[in-house]
Amino acid sequence: MKKRSVIALACSLMLLAGCGGGEVPETSVSVTTETSTVSSSETEPSVTPEPTEVPYVYMSYEGSEEAQAILETMTLEEKVYQMFMVSPEQLTGTDPYEYDTVFDDNALSSIEAHPVAGVILFGGNIVDPQQLEAFITSYQEASSIGLFIAVDEEGGDITRIASNPAFEVEEFSPMRLIEGEDEAYHVGNTIGTYLGVYGFNVDFAPVSDVDSNPDNTVIGDRAFSDDPYVTASMVSECVRGFHDSGMMCTLKHFPGHGDTVADTHFETASIDRSMDEIRACELIPFEAGIGEGADFIMAAHITTPMADATGLPASLSHYWLTDILRYEMGYEGIIITDSMIMQAITDEFSPSDAAVAAVYAGNDIILMPEDLEMAAQGIIAAVESGELPVERIDSSVLRILDKKIEYGLI
Repeated sequence: MKKRSVIALACSLMLLAGCGGGEVPETSVSVTTETSTVSSSETEPSVTPEPTEVPYVYMSYEGSEEAQAILETMTLEEKVYQMFMVSPEQLTGTDPYEYDTVFDDNALSSIEAHPVAGVILFGGNIVDPQQLEAFITSYQEASSIGLFIAVDEEGGDITRIASNPAFEVEEFSPMRLIEGEDEAYHVGNTIGTYLGVYGFNVDFAPVSDVDSNPDNTVIGDRAFSDDPYVTASMVSECVRGFHDSGMMCTLKHFPGHGDTVADTHFETASIDRSMDEIRACELIPFEAGIGEGADFIMAAHITTPMADATGLPASLSHYWLTDILRYEMGYEGIIITDSMIMQAITDEFSPSDAAVAAVYAGNDIILMPEDLEMAAQGIIAAVESGELPVERIDSSVLRILDKKIEYGLI
C-alpha cells in the first residue's frame, strides 16, 4: 500500500476548511504549500497560483527556568530523541520477540547514543522483583536525563506485574466490574504503589473509553462503564489514587476507542459519530481526568470521518490533538501516541512520515516507532528544512523536562 504524506494532506485540507475556523491560536508559523496548475479551458491561459501560506498552529510552552537551562545545553538530535519512548529491544536493536531482561554493554551504548524520554516494559522483560529492580535501576543510572519507565498495568486482563506469579500484589477484576468511586481510587492507589516499589513511574492507565459498542473487541470490560458520566467519575477517582501513590498516569485512548469494532493493532478503526455526539459521550471521561491533572493522554489510531475531514488517525490529527485537546479542552500535559508499530499506522505511513506527522499534530512523545532511527532523522530533517519549527520541538521537550522535574527524575 502506498505510504501517505501526512503533512501535505493536512495542509491542503486546512486550506479547504479555512484553516479550521477556530480561535486565534497562541502560536502559529506559516507552512508553504503549492497547488497544481489549473486550466479552465483550452482558450484560456493556464494559471499557476502563488504558493499559499497555511498557518501552522501549536500550543507553545515556555517551561520552568530549570527546564530552560537543560534545554539550552541540548543539541537538536538530543531534543528529538527526548520525544520518543521505546521498548528495550527497539533501543538495542535486538530481536523484538526475544525480550531483553538484562542491562548489558549493548544497552549502555544504545541509551547513550539515543537519549530517549523513556522505556516501556512488557511482560517478557519482567522475570521477578530482583531482576526488574536491577533492570530499571541500570537504565536510570545510564541515562543522562532521568527516564520515564512505563508499563501497561490496567488491572483486569491487561497487567504485566499482577499476572506474574513472582510478584505478590493485589489483583483486580476487569474495570467494568469495579463498583463505586472508592474502589476506583483503591485500584489506582494500589497499582501505583506497587509499581513504584519496582521503579516504574508511569502507568498507561486508566482506560478512559466509554464501552458504548457491544461489538467492540478491543476495549470491552477494560472500560469502567457504558455510561460516560459513570466512566468520568471512576476515571477521576482512579487518577486521584494514582497521584496519591506518587505514580504518573495516562488517560487512554483519546478521543475514545469504545465505539469502534476493528482493532488498530491490525487495521484501521473508526468512530462513526458526529463531533456533537463525541463531545456528549467519548470526551466526558477525558475532561474529568484532565480536571484531576492527568499527566499523559494517549492518542488512539482511530479515525473519526464525521468529525475530522482529514481522515487521519486521531494520533496524527492536528484537529484532534491541537484544536480540540489543547485549545478546546485546555489540556496542558503530555500527549503521547499509542504504539506506532500498530498496523493502522505501519500499513499507511513510513516511520519518518508517521513521526513528523505525529509531532505536527501535537504529540509530545512518540511511543514505539516502527524504526527509531528513521523516525528521529525524519523529524530532524523536517526541522532543518523548515517543515517543523524548532520552537515546536522545544515546547514538547520543555513539557517533558518539567514533568520529570516535578516527579524528581531530574
